[in-house]
Amino acid sequence: MPGSDYVCESFTKPAINHSEPQAPCTIAVALGANIPSKAGPPHQTLPEVRPILERTIELWLTKALSGNEKIYANCALRFRWSPIFETKAFGGPVNQPNFLNSVLVADGPRLSAVRPSEEEAIKLLNNFLSIEQEFGRNRESSELRWGPRQLDLDLLAWGDLQIQNKSLTLPHPRLIERDFVVIPLGAALNQGQAPIKKIPPQKNWPENNQ
Repeated sequence: MPGSDYVCESFTKPAINHSEPQAPCTIAVALGANIPSKAGPPHQTLPEVRPILERTIELWLTKALSGNEKIYANCALRFRWSPIFETKAFGGPVNQPNFLNSVLVADGPRLSAVRPSEEEAIKLLNNFLSIEQEFGRNRESSELRWGPRQLDLDLLAWGDLQIQNKSLTLPHPRLIERDFVVIPLGAALNQGQAPIKKIPPQKNWPENNQ
């Protein structure tokens, strides 16, 4: 994989327009599991899914760039992962096992070359659903809402794309309500960045005293 600075040599070519700033194009994906999959228990499932998810995004992006692969051949795609967090199940049956959750953030010049669109987002989502099926999940069965999951893959956002249909809503409609998504998302976004520091205790800001 190219370095984290993801320098794109082909940006020097006339085919790419430098005159306008790039629109936001970051993709965020949430992963979760709380029961065994075909790969084993959740602590084995998520590491097994990790490279598959990266390859899936790379293949989807290659197809989305069809006809322009040579132009963007040297453009990198960066993956940033959060740690794995253990969280209580949100809703659903009582006493179900805790979930293991993580978030993947993908960005870089190669992804910037694809304009976010509903059509491409649905294609990417369908690829994620295929991965879920590989690990034993069947969304078409009568599974409980917010019930146990062998694997749950949610497309959280793609740049500033907004979608609302029966298949997909972007940004994810309950993103900011779920700490098991927000906290890993923040951790993934901070990978490779200068750490965010809390300032010293403040008289009129009690949270800084915690």
